[in-house]
Amino acid sequence: MYYICIRIYNSACYSPMNYYTHLQKNTILQKNTIMSISEKKNLNAIIYFASKSVQGKINRLKLMKLLWLADRIHLNKYGRLILKDTYCALTHGPVPSKTKDISLNSVDGMIDVKGFNIFSKTEFNKDYFSASDLDIMSYVWEKFGKLDRFELRDLSHKFPEWKRYEKDINDPLRPNSYNIIIDDFFGSPSNEDFKEYEYTSEEKEKSKLNFHTHSAIQLFLSK
Repeated sequence: MYYICIRIYNSACYSPMNYYTHLQKNTILQKNTIMSISEKKNLNAIIYFASKSVQGKINRLKLMKLLWLADRIHLNKYGRLILKDTYCALTHGPVPSKTKDISLNSVDGMIDVKGFNIFSKTEFNKDYFSASDLDIMSYVWEKFGKLDRFELRDLSHKFPEWKRYEKDINDPLRPNSYNIIIDDFFGSPSNEDFKEYEYTSEEKEKSKLNFHTHSAIQLFLSK
């Protein structure tokens, strides 16, 4: 599947096969809209962080950064992403593109979208998540939930998955959206404050091997 990156005001890496991309902003999806298991999991990840926030409301930029942190930390520890998603490097940092698409539209009885804010309208369903998923999501909220969206954005700009594209993103003559190489998630940030959340080289290599082994198996089974 190929992703198209276009420089626009509120850009993202879009999949031509992802129907969320074709919906107008703030379209209300019905509660019984057919969604895959992975889409329901991504939706509930949105609900998780929104429901933790004051009045069940979270800014989209902050949400995207918390989801990225949860995926990054889980990948480094367990060799697996929490979300079934593809990441893009945008002006404001790494973004899970499919989950961002979901967050652009209200889902009846699940989330309300008003501008850049997402409101949780139902209880978080933990059945879509493993114990390790929940542990890392809770950890990320506890450690980073107090930061505002711009502090989280600035933090994300210290990481190799964004630094790789920094010059291109900041060049007005080039696209500002690029597919992230997932191996960059295993790299260390240029931020000493984040070191306490880092794992050892041995742990990272083991997780990286597990990730690539699992990915190869999934690719083989999909053929």
